[in-house]
Amino acid sequence: MRYTKWMAASLAAGVLLTGTVSAQTASAASSTTHSAAAASTTAAKAQKANFTVSDVNYSAAQYKSIVKAFAAFDGFETPYVPSRMITGDAFKKVAVSGDSVTFSFKYMKVSVSPRDDSYSYKGTTVTLPNSNNVKGKWYKVGKTDMLTFPLNDRFVTIYAPYHSLSKTKLEHVAVDVTRYQPKK
Repeated sequence: MRYTKWMAASLAAGVLLTGTVSAQTASAASSTTHSAAAASTTAAKAQKANFTVSDVNYSAAQYKSIVKAFAAFDGFETPYVPSRMITGDAFKKVAVSGDSVTFSFKYMKVSVSPRDDSYSYKGTTVTLPNSNNVKGKWYKVGKTDMLTFPLNDRFVTIYAPYHSLSKTKLEHVAVDVTRYQPKK
């Protein structure tokens, strides 16, 4: 059962049994409706395209190396990490190259940089799925298709070396690059 349906059923059961609405349950139901609906839409679109996405689970040592990679840049220390990947992919390592931090996965690479590497290339502008109208630009470097889009004060470039993932798959995980927030 989907979470939003479960919350609605829980709310209805509470009303039937007690005659009142719990403020906590009602608040949880309303606040999760949007995020659950977005996640449901993401999953539905991905399944329709015949693939699934899953969370990237970083170890403590990997997070430490990610924080260290971003710390190498003055004014660019806040780490951003890919939080979702195509199911079956796997995070390998993070590295600093030039003015970017690059995450290497089995099937894709994700670079976070303070500058837009796509501006000098001709390309196609797309609206990324499951985003608030985030525009990205597809372009070719050599024979590799690359997608670059803005994220706050930086730019994210995602691509699949050896064409191991389709553009559609890359677009579905692109917007899941998020600011790393340590667990308290």
